[in-house]
Amino acid sequence: MRKQQTIGTWQGVSIECVAWDGAMADVDLSFACMFTHEMSSGLTGGLRHLDEALAGRLTRLRREGAFRGDLLETLLINQLPTTVAAKAVMLIGMGEPLVWTTTISARASAAAIRAATQRGVASAAFAPSLLDAGLSPKTTECAACSMMSAVMNAIDAQVHIASLGLAPEPTLRRWVFDVGEAHFDEVARQFEEAFASYRDEVV
Repeated sequence: MRKQQTIGTWQGVSIECVAWDGAMADVDLSFACMFTHEMSSGLTGGLRHLDEALAGRLTRLRREGAFRGDLLETLLINQLPTTVAAKAVMLIGMGEPLVWTTTISARASAAAIRAATQRGVASAAFAPSLLDAGLSPKTTECAACSMMSAVMNAIDAQVHIASLGLAPEPTLRRWVFDVGEAHFDEVARQFEEAFASYRDEVV
């Protein structure tokens, strides 16, 4: 059985960590982050699994320039083979891996919340793909805190926009951070701490 943990509920959205990847995420909309290139010889981990499930077409799109992986560039894929569990997949560009910072992952996760809300989905998953790109665990150890705060802030913003009568009430009810099994316990702990910190600041 895969590891899974509910971090908490915010504005009616259950925020969870699950040890799956972009190919296995059983949600309405699955987000996968992708850099312009990898630090190593190619894709690894969950992003490689997603690429394989799509018969290598992710790397082909990047190689051909249809999706370059530039910062916050997006590509929606809504005709998927049965090898992908999600109803749709959206790629989010992360730019150059050598200049990555936790702020970039925070911006990407907030962009994903906005996209999920605007598309009116009930469930979404987000794969940061940092280790898949060859970044080290030490380099990325603070990313969970930044992403959690960004997600909760973005949820607040979407609820506020709806309260002003400028958009329908958000339909998002489940948000999942995709986490590798090898680092699951530590990353889940970081998400929990970040959730509690944001909650305590707002309340």
